[in-house]
Amino acid sequence: MSVRWDAVVKYGAVGIRKDPPPPPLSAQDCRAAVIQVHVQLFGALAAASPERSIRFELPAGAVIADVLAALGERLGEAFSERVLDLTGAKHRHCRLFVDGYPVEQLRAPLDARSGPTQVEIILLIAPEGG
Repeated sequence: MSVRWDAVVKYGAVGIRKDPPPPPLSAQDCRAAVIQVHVQLFGALAAASPERSIRFELPAGAVIADVLAALGERLGEAFSERVLDLTGAKHRHCRLFVDGYPVEQLRAPLDARSGPTQVEIILLIAPEGG
């Protein structure tokens, strides 16, 4: 069966917003800001991690790759191997959501203007499209 898991999800039913994400901060806004990050792990990744809900801070101007690097330092090499391939690209069976929006680009900037940036990471198993 070749149905993608995200093709059958009703976005409104699971809390995924359709609004466009806010624009990244300007260079002037980034100088003084610190980004609060709240990460939640789901699926097989959560089962293999000692922590499912993790909070930390990153410097202004951080991107999604910085979040994954910080998590790799905190959770170890096993976490990084499950999320990233040997080239540093995200595995296809790993899904990232930032403030409710699906994100594929690891260079996507984080928003420091509002409360903590919510990052959700899930590893899909084969029946879910992983």
